Amino acid sequence: MNLYLSLAAGGRYRGRLALSLLAGAILAGCATPRPDPTPAPDPEEERPEVVDLPAEQQAPILISEAWADPQPDNVRAAIDAVLSLDDPDGDLVDRADALWRDLDAQHREPLADRVRGGRLAATRGEWETARERLGADDPDDETRTPEVYREGLALHARLLEHEREWYQALDARLRLDGLLLLEPDDQTVNQERIWGLLSALRPAQRDRLAAGEHPDAEPWVWLFSGLRSVNSEEDARRVAGQWRERYPSHPANSLLPELVASHPLQPEAPETILVLLPLSGDLAQLGNAILDGITRAYYAETGGHGRLVVRDTRGDPDTAADLYRRGVEDGVNRIIGPLNRDAVRAVAASEETRPTLLLNRTQLDGNGAFGTLALNPEEDAYAVVDRAVRTGWRNPLVILPEGEFGDRIAEAYQDALADHGLRPRDIVRLRPDAEDINARVGNALGIEQSEARIRDVARRTGLNLEGDPQVRGDADHLFVTGTSRQMRQLVPYLHFHGARQLPIMATPHIYAGQPDANRDRDLNGIVFPDAPYLFTTIEPLNGEMAEGATDELPRFVALGMDAMRLSLHDRAVREASHHQIVGGSGTWSLNPISGDWVREPVWARFESGAPRQLGSTSEGS
Repeated sequence: MNLYLSLAAGGRYRGRLALSLLAGAILAGCATPRPDPTPAPDPEEERPEVVDLPAEQQAPILISEAWADPQPDNVRAAIDAVLSLDDPDGDLVDRADALWRDLDAQHREPLADRVRGGRLAATRGEWETARERLGADDPDDETRTPEVYREGLALHARLLEHEREWYQALDARLRLDGLLLLEPDDQTVNQERIWGLLSALRPAQRDRLAAGEHPDAEPWVWLFSGLRSVNSEEDARRVAGQWRERYPSHPANSLLPELVASHPLQPEAPETILVLLPLSGDLAQLGNAILDGITRAYYAETGGHGRLVVRDTRGDPDTAADLYRRGVEDGVNRIIGPLNRDAVRAVAASEETRPTLLLNRTQLDGNGAFGTLALNPEEDAYAVVDRAVRTGWRNPLVILPEGEFGDRIAEAYQDALADHGLRPRDIVRLRPDAEDINARVGNALGIEQSEARIRDVARRTGLNLEGDPQVRGDADHLFVTGTSRQMRQLVPYLHFHGARQLPIMATPHIYAGQPDANRDRDLNGIVFPDAPYLFTTIEPLNGEMAEGATDELPRFVALGMDAMRLSLHDRAVREASHHQIVGGSGTWSLNPISGDWVREPVWARFESGAPRQLGSTSEGS
């Protein structure tokens, strides 16, 4: 009871207290305004999860966004995404290129944007456009970051390679290599390119580099020449070791293991080889001579193992392309031919290919399935210039026949001189059978001008002078060319006017291929490049001439022999292009960038009416 009363009394007290607090609260609320309640924070917006898309998926998205909103920054990001792909889709590149072209002129002018545009054009195979867009380097350009400069220099090197300016391309690659220290994969690719360019140079150009013309090139040339001079792995290790001691920190050290391991050079198994040649029609004689050489080398190189399949193209491009396609479908392992230029172009355009050695030149644009070799007058002109420069002759007087043949020689000869910064003193075009040939030769040699000087001196002094007119003094050698018949007509006039005092060089066309001392006696002293097969005896098959074989065209028999050898070694040399193949028509080296096999001929000089093979470059100079 007491407990209950106590609880009741406490309850009444708490009730009165609560009423008092409520009243106080009401009065306080009336006295001062209440602040607004703090608003609850908005719920955080859900952000989409960031997904790192592969470049192959990201590039099309960025291209589409740039088309929808072609602001310069959007366009640049889209183009960079496309250019970062190893093998971008052609349509994607076209859309990126269209975006670049739609930029305002002011947004295409900075170096970074010119490099982007040039790289896009090169990816599309539009090399002239790429060169125009790239333009010249501008060290003051604000966008010229180290990365932009590196990409521009790499594009510049590619352009020079496409234009076959091998010496200049090597210079660009050497400068680029020092900028790739933090990009090991790119540096490896660049160094492989340097090695390929070294094999693309003419011997005289490598001589210039070895002499210190380009300091960065000297270690490369030293290693290249050293490995080229040996045939065994043991000797290659010795050369590599000596080089490593001399250049212990050179970046090319990374290439040494594979280069050394490529010795000795091994041919591939022959398996099934398809030969495509014109064995009937206008080119049948050439085709059969080449087939003779191919057959000889096939048995010599393979011992008859494998299978040799021969098909007649009849000199028709469509037939050649069809036979090539059928050969690929039948599963042949390698193909040699065709021969004539139109057929070669038709085959080189094939989509499905096999390792193929084409017997004429064409632009391959980096298609690694094809290689080319040829005997043509343009390359003979390059060989003449190369030997002259290495001998020290730099001022040629050139006498060439009129007509298409002379045009081809003249153009190639001047291009070859330009590679060394040289020009001919004069180029004279004439017909050796012309009625006024004596006067024209004398005028070309400066005899008329020399006679005029003698007369002028006599007139001024009042003396009766007698003197022999002299050959012009601004030339240190003569370069002449034409068929053997034309040269037999021309050379006696050269001698009559005193040209014997100048060294005379010619192309192989001066020699008919068979010695004829009585008719060629006037050619004595003239040096020319040619196939070693013409100056050596090579045993025919099993000691007997093959059925249908002919040596009427010995240079093309030698070409066929070499074609078989090069075909069997093509893949190995592509992987280590310092290797050379000694053949019947010369010593061959591969330019792995163009796919062209380049020939270094032997040299001969007429003595007593017959050609005699020379040894070193300086012999007979």
